[in-house]
Amino acid sequence: MILDSLDNIGRYRGVVPSLDKVIEFFEKTDFQTLKPGRIVLDADRLFINVQYIDPKSREQAPLERHVDYIDIQVPVSADEEMGFTPDVGLAPASVPYDKTADVAFHPGLSDTYLQVRKGMFTVFFPGEGHAPGITPGGVLKFIVKIKA
Repeated sequence: MILDSLDNIGRYRGVVPSLDKVIEFFEKTDFQTLKPGRIVLDADRLFINVQYIDPKSREQAPLERHVDYIDIQVPVSADEEMGFTPDVGLAPASVPYDKTADVAFHPGLSDTYLQVRKGMFTVFFPGEGHAPGITPGGVLKFIVKIKA
């Protein structure tokens, strides 16, 4: 898991496959002009979902895990809280892994909660549990999916 400022994202060039393309996209994009939808950067290997997430509490944010994709999450319109649980701390899935959606859901709350402010990003690697989208007022955000 990585948590950092978007100002520092250039430090991660080459660390994650295809991240350089994401960095280039971020550098030349005015985030405020993007509308909800999908932006395809490299077919099914690299895409960005621009989504508005309704308000939810820790108890309403499911703990999810991916197998095939790295998740980069970027809150755009507001600060967001995200739960994190390392793969070794995850309880058995309450909703089994769905290969088509690349997601399994796990019961319980996260081990740790992170404050992810506007202008920051998180990287969740395959297997790492995370519970994003915890906000009192909702949030417009980017969810970058990179095929691992």
